[in-house]
Amino acid sequence: MASLHKENDRGRKGWRIRYRDVNKRPKSIWLGQCSKKSANDAFRHISELVDARANHGRPDNATVKWAEKLDGKLRDRLEALDLIEVSTAIQELPKTVIAYMRAYIKSRTDWKKPENYKQAVDKLETHLGKDIPLTSLTKGDADRWHRWMIDTLKLSTNTAGQNVKRCRQMMRQAVADRLADENVFSEVKIDLRSDQSKNRFIDDVAAEAILEACGGQEWRTLFALCRFGGLRCPSEVLRLKWTDIVWDRDRFRVTSPKTARYGKGERVVPLFPELRIELEALLELQQSRGDSSPYVIGTFRDTETNLRKRFAKIVENAGVEAFPKPFMALRASRRTELERTGRFPNHVLNDWFGHSGAVAETHYLQTTEADFTEAAGGNAGGNKHAKTGESASKDDSPKPNKKRPQSLELVDVGRTLYTPEDSNL
Repeated sequence: MASLHKENDRGRKGWRIRYRDVNKRPKSIWLGQCSKKSANDAFRHISELVDARANHGRPDNATVKWAEKLDGKLRDRLEALDLIEVSTAIQELPKTVIAYMRAYIKSRTDWKKPENYKQAVDKLETHLGKDIPLTSLTKGDADRWHRWMIDTLKLSTNTAGQNVKRCRQMMRQAVADRLADENVFSEVKIDLRSDQSKNRFIDDVAAEAILEACGGQEWRTLFALCRFGGLRCPSEVLRLKWTDIVWDRDRFRVTSPKTARYGKGERVVPLFPELRIELEALLELQQSRGDSSPYVIGTFRDTETNLRKRFAKIVENAGVEAFPKPFMALRASRRTELERTGRFPNHVLNDWFGHSGAVAETHYLQTTEADFTEAAGGNAGGNKHAKTGESASKDDSPKPNKKRPQSLELVDVGRTLYTPEDSNL
């Protein structure tokens, strides 16, 4: 027989139902804070479920309808106690590790890069050698897999940690579906620090050479959006439309799917002089061709892999040494470059680049050769003030060629980049 109690459980005030199951073992169901009427209603229906289970019968229709409408923690608890049937959707899910994870990946149609999760599962399957029940996977299995990726596959600690993190996310869902008792990946110690060995600063000389090697104006603009606009490629670059550019206000809107999940799906970026030159040239070219595409980059709208291969060839033709994570390097170089000038507050740069100061410190900002030269009193990297003692917060960039603007002069508008009243932005 069930009973209802009002309790103060370690500071948690609320209602709890206690009863004994068919094996006379004590069980309880925490209802939490609710009105006495709601607690009594739940108690009446749960008592009916307990009696029906004990007598191998069927609860009354009112209780059946009540149970069908349940969701959240209370439903999970009643299912776990075998007082109501597990939902059909959960019954149909695979019960083995690899099959469950592959089914979960397939269900996440909102993911932009499911291949990253697929690769993590592939590596887990290779290590396990076979698919095993979710309830058979142990913490030791998870630890050994993590070490195997680092020691045998020679993956970086960051890459191995990312794979563990992805499987941890999928196993968390398996626990929520009550197909696993615990998340065995949760206690694996992983290191997700950025691999600094892959950082590259693309200075003005290299940027100029790559820009000239681009050949077509569309590639010149794509490169400029990454190196001078600091856009993510391909996600932000390929979403940029001509209507996003507000020419008379020297700024443009960037749509960012990466940060949309945090409620920051858009940001506003200055129309830097170097970037404006390439955009105007491309617009003029498209208009002369009668191109009606709404997108700034209308040709290269396929895959990231294709863009990387094409860009690698451009870098080779420019006579610049190949560098890892090419588009990330261009974006990081621009952030580092603007940071070095000292002209813009940190919060402004964070707004323009669409990341936090902590992310910038970890993944973007780099120590350049010009920093060492300036510290030693030299004059490299365009720092013409190093020997004179003048402030380096002025325009420190080398003199550009005739096709580039002579300075990076911008009006620092601080946080008022745009207002809700701006109908065009």
